[in-house]
Amino acid sequence: MSIKPHKLGIIGVGRVGEAVLFDAMASGLFGRIVLIDIKEGLPEGQALDQHHATAVPNMPNTTVIAGDHDDLTDADVIVIAAGPSIDPSKGPATGADRRELAATNGRIIREIMTEITKRNHDVAVIICSNPLDANVHIASTEFDHPQGLVMGTGTLLDSARMCRLIADHVGVNPEFVRGYMIGEHGPSGFPLVSGVNAGGVSFDDLPQVFGVTPLDPDDIATRTNNAGTDVFNLKGWTNAGVGQAAMTIAQAIVRDERSLYPVCTTLHGQYGHDGDVSMSTPCIIGAHGVEQIIEVPLSEWEQEHLATTVKAIQDTVAIAS
Repeated sequence: MSIKPHKLGIIGVGRVGEAVLFDAMASGLFGRIVLIDIKEGLPEGQALDQHHATAVPNMPNTTVIAGDHDDLTDADVIVIAAGPSIDPSKGPATGADRRELAATNGRIIREIMTEITKRNHDVAVIICSNPLDANVHIASTEFDHPQGLVMGTGTLLDSARMCRLIADHVGVNPEFVRGYMIGEHGPSGFPLVSGVNAGGVSFDDLPQVFGVTPLDPDDIATRTNNAGTDVFNLKGWTNAGVGQAAMTIAQAIVRDERSLYPVCTTLHGQYGHDGDVSMSTPCIIGAHGVEQIIEVPLSEWEQEHLATTVKAIQDTVAIAS
């Protein structure tokens, strides 16, 4: 009896897909990786580049091929990074610019999900393409695929950016700062302030314990939500963080970790919403994808921001419909 290696599909191998590929290769989680892109020669070039890299000492001997959707029939995880991004030639970007991609990338997500669901109903689908929440909502609600197996990188990266911001402020390693951004992966996302802590010290007690100035929750939300466009406006794209986020989720699925990550998923009863919005909230991620959606108790400030973020996401979904 042969043992089947884990198989990853990456659809869209431009800058974000390339980052996912690099992290997937370094992780050693997958024995086979299939690359798909509409740009002729790009997946072949990426596959050949990685084929050469496998000969470098300490790199896993992963098989990487350029393929098509038929090669995904036995994939365990598919990461979707397809579709255009914000156009840097139009000048400085803002987080709201992601929403302008809704109509085009919504159509692309529908095309991809049609191909996936023809061939594989057991694969975990992780979406990276913006506008993230609208794309997840389309993939989750318009196609016959198990609910827990469709998710987006969501605010996992936003949460990491927030923790980095707080860690820099109090002067500690971000590994010891805990906290989540929830809601939209975009301008209306907000921090779960009531759950933020550094080494067990609550958000409100940070100034007294660490001897720093108080942090304003609205300022944290703005600075965190602007972090991606700060990078974009400097180098013309973002890819490192989202690539890491996608592979962090993939690892939790393949290893059945039951890790708690804020991924984008369609709500079913949480926060008073049932199937009408897809957004990020802490979820238990394991072998079946999103195994449990966690409804975190919210403060009055957080409830106000929840209403704002839900409306923003639903307005974007309407553009993509």
